[in-house]
Amino acid sequence: METSNGRRTAAPWEVTALNPERRFLLNHVGFDKTIVRAQGNWMVDADGVRYLDALAQYGALPFGHNPAFLWQSLEQIRTEEQPSFVQPLLNAGAETLAHQLVSLCPHLARVTFVNSGAEATEATIKLARARTGRRRVVTVERGFHGKTNAALCATANLRYREPFLVDQDKFTTIAFGDLVALESELAKGDVAVFIIESVQGEGGMRVQPRGYLLAAQALCRQYEVLLALDEVQTGLGRTGELFGYMHHGSVEPDIVLLAKALGGGLVSLGAVLCTNDVWTEAFGMLHSSTFANSHLTTTIGSATLSALLANDGELLREARDRGNQLREGLEKIASKYPTAIAAIHGQGLMQGVELKAWSGETSYFNSHASYQGYAVPIVAGYLLNQQRVLTAPTFNHSNVLRIQPALTISEAEVAIILRAVDTMAALIADEEFGQLFASLVPLANTAAPPPRARRVRKLQSSSLAPAVPKKKRRFAFLIHPTDDDARFGILPPAVKDLGEPARKAWLEWLSSWSGKMLDPAPVLHIANVDSPTGDSVEGWLIATALTPEQMIRMGADARAIVMERYVAEAAKLDVDIVGLGAFTSVISQGGTTVQNNGVNLTTGNSLTAISSAEALLRYAAMRSDGLDQERFAVVGAAGSVGRLVAFHLAHNGARRLRLIGNADNRRAINALKAVAGEILLHAIQNGTADDSHGLAIALRVAAKNTAQHRWQEFKQAKPADEAAYAHVYEQLLILFADAGLDECPVTITTDVTYGVSDARFVVTATSAGRSFLSCDTFMQGAVICDVARPLDVLNKMDGVRDDVLVFEGGLMRLPGNVCFGDQNVLDYPEGVNLACLSESIVLALEGAKRHYSVGNRIPYAEA
Repeated sequence: METSNGRRTAAPWEVTALNPERRFLLNHVGFDKTIVRAQGNWMVDADGVRYLDALAQYGALPFGHNPAFLWQSLEQIRTEEQPSFVQPLLNAGAETLAHQLVSLCPHLARVTFVNSGAEATEATIKLARARTGRRRVVTVERGFHGKTNAALCATANLRYREPFLVDQDKFTTIAFGDLVALESELAKGDVAVFIIESVQGEGGMRVQPRGYLLAAQALCRQYEVLLALDEVQTGLGRTGELFGYMHHGSVEPDIVLLAKALGGGLVSLGAVLCTNDVWTEAFGMLHSSTFANSHLTTTIGSATLSALLANDGELLREARDRGNQLREGLEKIASKYPTAIAAIHGQGLMQGVELKAWSGETSYFNSHASYQGYAVPIVAGYLLNQQRVLTAPTFNHSNVLRIQPALTISEAEVAIILRAVDTMAALIADEEFGQLFASLVPLANTAAPPPRARRVRKLQSSSLAPAVPKKKRRFAFLIHPTDDDARFGILPPAVKDLGEPARKAWLEWLSSWSGKMLDPAPVLHIANVDSPTGDSVEGWLIATALTPEQMIRMGADARAIVMERYVAEAAKLDVDIVGLGAFTSVISQGGTTVQNNGVNLTTGNSLTAISSAEALLRYAAMRSDGLDQERFAVVGAAGSVGRLVAFHLAHNGARRLRLIGNADNRRAINALKAVAGEILLHAIQNGTADDSHGLAIALRVAAKNTAQHRWQEFKQAKPADEAAYAHVYEQLLILFADAGLDECPVTITTDVTYGVSDARFVVTATSAGRSFLSCDTFMQGAVICDVARPLDVLNKMDGVRDDVLVFEGGLMRLPGNVCFGDQNVLDYPEGVNLACLSESIVLALEGAKRHYSVGNRIPYAEA
């Protein structure tokens, strides 16, 4: 973060002592609020802003904030000097609550108190293994059972497990609602317990299919496997019944897990209930917890149960009514805005709003956020900051917005929640993302955006119809913004309409966000790219928001991780070829660092180089009467594209060619010598496309004035590596001097100013990551083809030198005016796009079976 004087100040997440990663996320979605007061269903932040709590701490606040009757219970404990906990002596509060709990489920007989839902899972697994003598645990996809070690193994989310190297060996996940899969696992005879939620809270508020729990119970009985119902979120009134499984008929689980609401919103308290048969002496003697049998917490738990059951369960009936009101209202909103909301899930006061995937047609940022699970946090930020309603995502299914208010929510408060969700859905449906994203970058939204016309969608694919239907082949192309303009271009039109102040604020946000959120995502699918030959392919753009400058700064290890994730996303799509666009080729060393990842790759550098060289040669032919007298220069000639450009220019008419390298690279001179030696040796051994002009003239003069045996040595030479080609160049310099030539037809330098100063025709193809060539560098009337991404020179020359022609190289016109969304990769005109993307498409059409254009020394013949 920068102050007005340009000095960097530490961001809030950099100075906090409490979980900087979490603080980073809260800051970037507008959740960095300091709550100073809370009562009932309302909270107040440090600025005095009031928020309606529609989250209730993921269901842990059954009565809202600071329920008076529970504070009275605490006060009674204090004034009567009751003990908080008295291990290992008897605890009256724990005894009372245990009897209350088993009275709610008469088939259960034993209670073990714990401190959290995760600890309840840990205790359940110990109980089951001790009872059955088996080790394996079966759970359901997208289930969530906590983040401690064994609980994490039971939680079906690889993202939570992978960094911690947990031993997953004895844990199996089955598909949701799949009884065949369940029986297949249970029949193996080594399963101790099947743990399942009646409603998957973190899994997107999915309710178990009708009849599933009863059928699962029958299978568990048949194979002598324990059935454990995780009621940590669903228990104690959340679904309209005391326990969620009570909606599913005569289900009698062997084990029930409770937490969250049991503490009444004041204390951390959980419990594991089980039958007499499940309990074992070993568990009773060997399992314990210092804080679990706390008199203080269990007394609060007892008061919580009493309040839930008071007046013949009046609060449960009211919660059931409010749940029905909430569900009916959400379903009406979903039917009203079908382009914004995919479905409503859940039960009672545990509802989830599933968003439709955001399209990349109008914004690559939107589709990236949707795929990576940031769309719902963004929406939750809008609801909090603009509508003053607290919601949150579900953690195991990130496109679902959680609405989970306290059981004490009023009819009027439910109406407030519904109005907020309705407004949010309307903004999404109308693509008014400027308002929806307002909480992300508050400084960008100080002025109202100008009125804008309804967007007209561009073609999603070619209009050419295939003559004969053929099997569809696939490609993926890896992209990222190459500069600030392209980065701002990934945002929705309504954000870009906010103008220049918004642009600056948004670029700062994007730079900060993408610096941590590195994961790529498919941002656009194009169903048909049709060839005039009748073939057709489909493809995907896979993107991050990283710029080349960020990639350069992030270090080799981080760049390797980004590339691994890019290729992994492409592999999921089962594509025939993966194209490495822009800097993804540079940071993967021309694809060599990821060429063993099981997918076919192309850098696209062959078509990029040849098409750019051809374009320059065409301009040269129009602008000059005699190319033999003109000097051509290639900036970045040691790179993959620059080397091929130099080859093609030399092979097709350039008599005087200068290769220019990076003065900051100590290997540059040797690399340039190698390219020069390779070009000259290729021409000596194979000739050129036109043996009466260009390089051929210089070679004939040298051959005529040189001893034939020396010339023959070059004709037969087969250099093995870069050093050998560099040596060839050094020898040829001597030969050309001896032959009386004023200079070698291919010269090298690392002084870019000198190198282009007398070159009429220039190709610039560096990986500098920025525009760095100044306007006064080039000679009068120069023609420059800028192939770099980001551009080396074009941005600085535009409108400054009228005598100099600068054009962007490496572009192709695609058949049928194919357009990749509104941004069209880097804001290219409809039907025009990168040659490297075109190479990916062509190779897919041809059914690529291997890598192409990989590495920094691509064979010229292949190109």
